[in-house]
Amino acid sequence: MTLDPLAPDALAAVAAAFNATEDAETRLRYQMVLLAHQGKAAPEIARLTLRGADTVVRVLHRSTSGGLAAVPYRVGPGPSPTVTAAWRAELVRVIEVDPRSVRVPSAVWTTRLLAAYLAGATGVAVSLETVRRHLHAADYVCKRPTWTLKRKAEETADYPGNAPGWKRSWRWHRPRLHPSPTSSRTSRR
Repeated sequence: MTLDPLAPDALAAVAAAFNATEDAETRLRYQMVLLAHQGKAAPEIARLTLRGADTVVRVLHRSTSGGLAAVPYRVGPGPSPTVTAAWRAELVRVIEVDPRSVRVPSAVWTTRLLAAYLAGATGVAVSLETVRRHLHAADYVCKRPTWTLKRKAEETADYPGNAPGWKRSWRWHRPRLHPSPTSSRTSRR
């Protein structure tokens, strides 16, 4: 596909758009239009711009049908989102309440429990990663729960389990290894 040469004022408009853009992909597409108006064919333009011939033909069709405004690269709309506003509102509401209050038999919320509950409550089933991303967007963090003995924590403020980062080392709790009586020593007869 080749295009007829442009009038000087139209050529100046394409060159101005080429020089004005800061997006590299859009600049490359304006260059495709300029090369096509110089009489180069789509396969030759594809070879010069390191793009596919189908991309060149698509850009040239856009420029002829929609003008310069149709040339810049645009991301397609993609599929419609699965998550609804009611789903998001229910997520934000239910994350603040005890799971047992909404008949979920657990002491803490997990992404798996949230996904299952929200699928039943709203009819929208999503993956665990979708739940995690929407929790993150609502300023919540998904992490493992930390269990403390409430009675001990309330009795003493200096209880070591209350200290941040406290963790017993496994070295202090491993059994000592003693040589067994049947070790590799030679026995006397």
